[in-house]
Amino acid sequence: MSRKWLELLGFAAIAALFFVAGCAESAVGDPCVPEKVYEGGFLASETYLELSSVQCATRVCLVRELEGDPNQICTGVDDSDECVTENDIERSVYCSCRCDAPEGSSLPTCGCPGGFICEPILETGGDGLRGSYCVRDPTLEVQ
Repeated sequence: MSRKWLELLGFAAIAALFFVAGCAESAVGDPCVPEKVYEGGFLASETYLELSSVQCATRVCLVRELEGDPNQICTGVDDSDECVTENDIERSVYCSCRCDAPEGSSLPTCGCPGGFICEPILETGGDGLRGSYCVRDPTLEVQ
């Protein structure tokens, strides 16, 4: 191999290493606000996934165990039944990713960072939806 090719190969290897290292940090847990909030807000008994969120590097904004509307912050003055606290939002609304897919799926999955666990969320729907997603570990407090 010529020296020029070796230099190009070395540069490509360094660029690939830089690219992989640059993507190592997970965006799971970053704050997001879903674009669509149903009238009356969300139900604590349900999990909502927005799979095209431009706010999340993962493109998945997850709402889990939130009762109310994340756009209506409780202020203590004339609060509605739909308002939520900032702590509720931080604990229940965040960017996530699919960490496990149905058998035979060729779609990519992610690893959950510390403080998160991989939990089955959707058992029905298309291959792009079904699977498990990273959710906050309920045994840990949000800091």
